[in-house]
Amino acid sequence: MSVDQETVARIARELFEAQRDVRTVPYVSPRLPERDLGAAYAISAEFAALRERELGVRRVGRKVGLTNALVQQRVGIDEPDYGIIHDDMVHASGVRLPLSRYNNLLIEAEVAFVLRSDVLEATRECVEAAVDYVTPAFEVVDFRYGGSVGQIVDTIADNAGCSGVVLGEERHAYGEVDLAQAELVITGAGKEITRGVGSNVLGDPVNAIVWLAGTAIGTGEPLRAGEVLLSGSIGFIEPWPADVECVATITGLGRVVATADSKG
Repeated sequence: MSVDQETVARIARELFEAQRDVRTVPYVSPRLPERDLGAAYAISAEFAALRERELGVRRVGRKVGLTNALVQQRVGIDEPDYGIIHDDMVHASGVRLPLSRYNNLLIEAEVAFVLRSDVLEATRECVEAAVDYVTPAFEVVDFRYGGSVGQIVDTIADNAGCSGVVLGEERHAYGEVDLAQAELVITGAGKEITRGVGSNVLGDPVNAIVWLAGTAIGTGEPLRAGEVLLSGSIGFIEPWPADVECVATITGLGRVVATADSKG
C-alpha cells in the first residue's frame, strides 16, 4: 500500500461520519495515487471496521458492483468492485426506506446468492456447490460524495456505494432458473424504471460470485456459509423515486418490493 495508515484511518473516519450524519465529503481520489486500488480497499476495510466497533454491527455478506458493462460505460469504469454488507443493512421485501437517512438514494436490482457452505476455491463448480438459494434483491445505493460516483478509488473507498439490501419474497434453489437468460424489470407506480437480462452481469450472475470468491480468498477473507452475496445490477442504476412502491421482478425468481419514504 502506497499511502500511510494515518491517511487511511483519516479518510475512513470521514466516510464513516458522513454516513452517520447523512452528509457528503470531498472525493478521496485527489488524496490517493492514481488508481491505487490497494489503498482504496484499505480505506473501505477500515470504514467497515469503524461501523463494527462503534455501531456494534457484524458482517453478514458482501456485494459485487460494476459487473454490468452498460453500467461501467455509463460511469467510465471498466472493472468490478466489492463492498461489505452488515446486519443493520439487510431489509425484508416491503420495507419503507426513510429518505432522510440517505444523501442521494439510487435503485438497482440483481440476483442475491446465499451460501450454505464456505467457498475456499474460486471456481464456478465450488461456488455453485456452496449456494443455498438465490432470490431477487434491491441494492440500496448511496454515496458519501456530492456528485457522481467519481473514480474507481472513490467508489471502492465508500464501500462500493452499498448502503443496504432488500431481499426478495421467494427463495429458489440454484439451477432452477437459467440466470443468464432471466429478465429483470423494475417498475414504480406502473412506470418502467429499468430492465435488463442476467447475461449483462459478466455473462451470468454466478460469474460475479466466482470473481468475488477469488478476490476474497486473495485478501484472506474467503466467502463464508450464511453470507448474502449481491452479484451486481442487471439493469441500469437509477434515481429512486420518492413515495412510490417499486417492484423488481426477475423471471423465475419472483419479486422484491420497497418504497423510499420522503416522510421518514
